[in-house]
Amino acid sequence: MFKRIALSLVAVVVLSAASGQTAQQAGPETLLPLSVLRDIINEVSGDLAFQNEVLLAGVYRNRLPQEYGSTYFETDFILRKLKEYGLQDSETIDLPTRSEKTWDAESAELWITKPELFKIADLREVPASLCSGSATTDTVAELVYVGPGDRESFYIGKDVKGKIVLVNGMPEMARRLAVEKFGALGLIGYDSSHPEHDPDQVGWSSIRVSEKDKPTFAFMVSTRQGQGLRDSLERGPAIEIRAVCKTQQVPYKEQMVAALLSGQDFREEELVFTAHLFEGLTMRGANDNDSGCVAVLETARSLMKLVSDGKIPRLRRSVRFLFVPEISGTAAYIQKYPQIAKRFFANINEDMVGEALALNKSFFNLERTPDSLPSYLNDVLESIVRWVGATQNGEFGDEGDRPEIVSPTGTRDPFYFSVIGFAGGSDHVVFNDGGVGVPSVTFNCWPDMWYHTSHDTPDKSDPTQLKRAVFIGVAAAAFLANAGPFEVQKMAAETSGRAIGRLGLEKLKAEKMIVDAEPEDIHAALKEALNIVNQGFDREKAAVASLRFFIKSDAVLEAMLRARIKSLEDLRPLFLGDAEMTYRLCCQRENLKPQKPSLSEVELRLAKLVPERTEKMRGYFNAWEFYQKVREMKVPPTYRIGRADFEVPNFIDGRRSILDIRNAVSAEHGPVGLEGVENYILLLEKTGFVKIEKR
Repeated sequence: MFKRIALSLVAVVVLSAASGQTAQQAGPETLLPLSVLRDIINEVSGDLAFQNEVLLAGVYRNRLPQEYGSTYFETDFILRKLKEYGLQDSETIDLPTRSEKTWDAESAELWITKPELFKIADLREVPASLCSGSATTDTVAELVYVGPGDRESFYIGKDVKGKIVLVNGMPEMARRLAVEKFGALGLIGYDSSHPEHDPDQVGWSSIRVSEKDKPTFAFMVSTRQGQGLRDSLERGPAIEIRAVCKTQQVPYKEQMVAALLSGQDFREEELVFTAHLFEGLTMRGANDNDSGCVAVLETARSLMKLVSDGKIPRLRRSVRFLFVPEISGTAAYIQKYPQIAKRFFANINEDMVGEALALNKSFFNLERTPDSLPSYLNDVLESIVRWVGATQNGEFGDEGDRPEIVSPTGTRDPFYFSVIGFAGGSDHVVFNDGGVGVPSVTFNCWPDMWYHTSHDTPDKSDPTQLKRAVFIGVAAAAFLANAGPFEVQKMAAETSGRAIGRLGLEKLKAEKMIVDAEPEDIHAALKEALNIVNQGFDREKAAVASLRFFIKSDAVLEAMLRARIKSLEDLRPLFLGDAEMTYRLCCQRENLKPQKPSLSEVELRLAKLVPERTEKMRGYFNAWEFYQKVREMKVPPTYRIGRADFEVPNFIDGRRSILDIRNAVSAEHGPVGLEGVENYILLLEKTGFVKIEKR
């Protein structure tokens, strides 16, 4: 008890001292000297990034057929800019493709022919109006509204055979019923990310027609147009539609661009920036993701200039820049160049970073690594992001004393930001995969009112937001690429200090789980609560330990690191003790006898089963192949583990048992059931990705 009181008093003194110190400082603590940060602010340009975005995505364009077999407009643009900025070690790279040909649209129009002639859509005006996968057609037919069209009940009393169906949703969701089962000729859909905000945007969509399916077509219209057609059908008379499109299958390439700034001391250690230049070959978007590409492009230019001007030292480590097809391109690059991939020590991925935050009702999000890959990287980036927030949002000092990060043609919006847990959905999933093991954070602005629609255009972007995103990337690169013993000390303080805050939140989560439990669930809640606390300490200790990458053979720094890890471990019994005290109080309240947690028969069995990766899972987990094989099974084991499905394979390391893996993902995404995790791992075994050993 005395030790706990003493620790509390120490915490009060430390917090009081910190509060007094903050009040006297001109600004928040920084990893880099303020003079260097000001030099970076003065160099990075949101306007140059925005100009490049306009050049890339100023107008929607249907891709020229000849691009597929040569060089794409986007890769050519990025490569030329890199060369212009002095990054001579830049190249276009062809990647393997999944098939020999890809779908291409040449022309498409959608007309009302009766009761009055009126053009609804034209590919030349809005490329999103034709769904990729559509077959060539010239069809005239009556229009029938079938609601979302994804359940048979929507077709009761409606004859759609030989007609075109209007669906309130994405056409692919209705295609199998409307076309395959009930004989419709084609579809018109209306759906977008935020129709309540902008009813005139047209959502990008596709239909996935196999060789066994009937060739068909699908158009997309805006919510305003779709509701207008639906209302007209309800009032009468009948509407006749003419759908005309010409499409083809063409030989194609997957392409990307890579560039390198070589370091001088540790050339073989690389920080890598990624941004996806393609999300398929037909869909385009200014914010998704030309904004990420131009931000990474400006990061490369700014780093090059700051080094050449002597504003930051010549980089000790190398920095690589990859502009890729989303996810598949990153995976293909790592597979094609495994020796280069072994050099990566961290990744910063940028996906949708240029949005005007107020206009988009959005936040700049720093997305952390998953729990399977704890890293110093999270806290280095969080420190920089929070510094930008404090300086741009007026959290300290007088206005004239704060460094401003604004662009001449940009807004003066506050920097709305958030630090969030791993969510996936972009190229960072490849790096964070257990078979790749490169810690990766991602920058992302979300929500986005025009996501995946025809209105994702540069007028929704903000040069000021682009400048801030670039500043964060450049500051991180300048710090990490040049990190030495002094920087290791700063990172150790940053990571271990923020760890205590995160552990405090885990403790709160654990105790709340016990307090909120129903009487019959209190004993199980204690078990889950203790697991949450234990997994949290394991994660945070591993994050501090990840700094060994920078320590090399420095015995003094190694001793410092061990001491910080021990300091965290010393807190574990106190946190577990508080959870147990809460449990006992709840038992007393409910007149229950406290029980000591023990393993069930199922847990004892799963504690003896250890999955190991096979050769098929040595690198990036091929989830596409896994799901294909599962679909081929007659009765595959069922699992419902939600977002934990990404993490289960990552925790498979040949040491953790199935029980260990379940406990890890349950603390991160849970509670997660034992049966679901076991069945998922059994599926991995049946599909050849793992083998299960008994210990």
